[in-house]
Amino acid sequence: MTVRGFKIAGGWSAGIAIALGLSYCSEWPKYRFERQAAETGQHIAGARLIGSTKTGDLASPISWFWPATTTWSFARPDPLMRHRFYTVTLIYNEASPLVYLVDAECEARKAVLYDLDEPESAFPARDMWGEPVVAPNGKTYRRLNTNTALPPEWQHAFCDTDWTTERKAVAER
Repeated sequence: MTVRGFKIAGGWSAGIAIALGLSYCSEWPKYRFERQAAETGQHIAGARLIGSTKTGDLASPISWFWPATTTWSFARPDPLMRHRFYTVTLIYNEASPLVYLVDAECEARKAVLYDLDEPESAFPARDMWGEPVVAPNGKTYRRLNTNTALPPEWQHAFCDTDWTTERKAVAER
């Protein structure tokens, strides 16, 4: 190989390294979010990861090979009600997490979702004693008026998974 060949190969290598470096720098906030979200899930007593989504960006070559996880969904079982779960979904670039109370109907493979930001006229979730379920921030979980299907991985997690260990962790807390 001639000196000219080395210069051309070196130029291409330097160009590729610069492009990948700039791409990595642009994706760095997503990787930082990925790490923080994973750590957050580990600190929720009795929680389990029930779904995540990796996203790539056509304009960012590093994400073609190493996409960042930009959506994390964790579930924590209710210690008293068998098919009731509290879910927290962390989404990159969203100011606050999405928090739902989910009553899974495993026989019908459906679920009823309750949100904290529904109007007062929406039906509230009820506990074992018939009282409305209130979150620590004082808001009441109220039924969503949408008929949204759950992601298959959530349905599998709620209905086809043993939550005994997580229920004990929540109850001990």
